[in-house]
Amino acid sequence: MGGILMTLVALSLCLTGCGAAKTATTTAPITRQQTRTDPDSEYTVVPSAAASVRLETYECADFSMTIPSGWQVETGGSGMFYSIRVYDPSEPLNQMFVLNKADLLLHGEDGKRAWQSLADMGEGSAAVFAAAPVLYNPSTEGFFQQFSEYASFVSAVESSYAGFEFPSFDGFTATEQFPSTSSLSSVALGDSLLRATFTADGRTGEGMFAASVVDFGSIEIADGTVSGYTLNAADGGYYSVYNIVAVTAAEGSLIDWEGVLTGCMATLEFSDSFVSATNQASNEQVAACAKISQNFNEAMDGIMSSWEARNTSQDIMSQKQSDATLGFERVYNTETGEVYQATSGFTDTYDGTLLAPVTDDNMYAQPVAGRIERLD
Repeated sequence: MGGILMTLVALSLCLTGCGAAKTATTTAPITRQQTRTDPDSEYTVVPSAAASVRLETYECADFSMTIPSGWQVETGGSGMFYSIRVYDPSEPLNQMFVLNKADLLLHGEDGKRAWQSLADMGEGSAAVFAAAPVLYNPSTEGFFQQFSEYASFVSAVESSYAGFEFPSFDGFTATEQFPSTSSLSSVALGDSLLRATFTADGRTGEGMFAASVVDFGSIEIADGTVSGYTLNAADGGYYSVYNIVAVTAAEGSLIDWEGVLTGCMATLEFSDSFVSATNQASNEQVAACAKISQNFNEAMDGIMSSWEARNTSQDIMSQKQSDATLGFERVYNTETGEVYQATSGFTDTYDGTLLAPVTDDNMYAQPVAGRIERLD
């Protein structure tokens, strides 16, 4: 086995610009030359899915962005209610999601009942309000806790979402909160950047989330009897939610995917024609909400800085538990610093010099570059 017999595939985050689809991937050999008698030549590294991903530029009339090759892009809604979901068909928990605005989240049950009474009287638009969910906890966390309820509502009442499948964030549980960086934070309620876990189709995912909840005030519905229907005084007001962003991965793999996903999301650019048409069609009470690209960039900047500021003890503990469950131990490349998984017991028999067991717990908070395997 002469020459360099062990190679690693290193992710290139050289993000491509607009235009035809391009791929970006590089292969970097281990730096030390190996000889036929070198024990390290008996092993190779199988790159992780995140480390070996290839990137390409996706472009349509509304936006362009860099995405992992082979991932599915789906869009729904229009104008301020436009939504983008990019996901791995083989692992849908690995995804990027953007929704510019969610609307009509009611203040309370009394208002919902009052709108239903108006709908029963034949008041046209009242039926939409009556169908809207009540946002019990007006905050970033509260919105995502009820996201599936909102998705069901808006899919039923808004035809522009026909065929679009919103992601599921069932059982949404925030595990860490960070201060919001949104320009809407001065008017938003419970505005935070969140790290959280959730379930979708019975499987657990984890991710970083942003959303700004804005109260658009009360709509007073007065007491009275109309056409035999009784109306009780109620607040029929509602909240709107802006700058909804999520990057998620299967449980235990967010460490590996976060850099890829946020790197891709940071390249999202709405076209001038889309922004112009949306701003002209929009009649917002909060002027800043029309600054689509600016608000999205603020959300992404916040997510990336929050990830860097996270409490890594959560990652260290979960990665150790995962290794123990799956029968792995961790080693690192003494020349490159890259971290790999190896079958438990690997270091008991390994007599090479290139790999060493992980002794610094902080290495468990680094992405796994790949898995060590013995060559046949």
